[in-house]
Amino acid sequence: AAPCRRSLAVLPSAGGRLSAAAQKSVGRKGVIGMTTTARHPTLRSSLAFCGYVLVKPFKGFYELKYERRGTLGAGLIFLLLYFVSAVVEAIGTGYAFNPDQGTPVNIGMVFLRSVMPVTLFCIANWCLTLMLDGEGTMPQIFIGLCYALIPLTAVNFLNTLLSNVLTLNESTYISFLTALGFLWTGLLVVVSVMEINQYSFSRAIAACLLSIVGIAVLLLIFLLCFNLVQQILVFIQSIYKELSYRW
Repeated sequence: AAPCRRSLAVLPSAGGRLSAAAQKSVGRKGVIGMTTTARHPTLRSSLAFCGYVLVKPFKGFYELKYERRGTLGAGLIFLLLYFVSAVVEAIGTGYAFNPDQGTPVNIGMVFLRSVMPVTLFCIANWCLTLMLDGEGTMPQIFIGLCYALIPLTAVNFLNTLLSNVLTLNESTYISFLTALGFLWTGLLVVVSVMEINQYSFSRAIAACLLSIVGIAVLLLIFLLCFNLVQQILVFIQSIYKELSYRW
């Protein structure tokens, strides 16, 4: 009789509704299942999710935050791929499009041109969210930016390949792909800021523009701090030399 009573508790009542115990049980299982799925995405599923973000960016970035479809590991992989694509483009671009081919490539400068702007934009945008009532956290903003770099990464690899096949008269194709990559990535960045921080589209554009200004402010602060540290080191060195001469 006890098993029968348990099974009857799960059946709908006469009004077509589940009993209170059944609703509590089903709700608890549903919440646990959703939480488990949202909180523990695999690296493979996070990497594959980039295709969904490219096709449906608004819904994709929304699920990236609220359903946690993306992971920090996937974001780092996409950022690494972007850096690799920048290095490959600097090294492998055809001679017709890169007269400096054959000269040593400064990997540090490539890093500063590719990864550093992304990092500074992430920091500046996170600082703005504190002032503009944004809801995004630093990891969420970083992951969203890394997913937004996918079109530019693909364009870098494709341009490197085409530069070794096309002539200068056909450089229009490379210019078109480059413009397409920047526009697509820029749109994804705006949508990422919009969905992660729950902004309107116009406010997201304003936040991105202010983030660019914030990058300039961060660079200015860094240069001032670097100059100050350099002067302090020179002062300490001069004191050490003066003391060494006396003793």
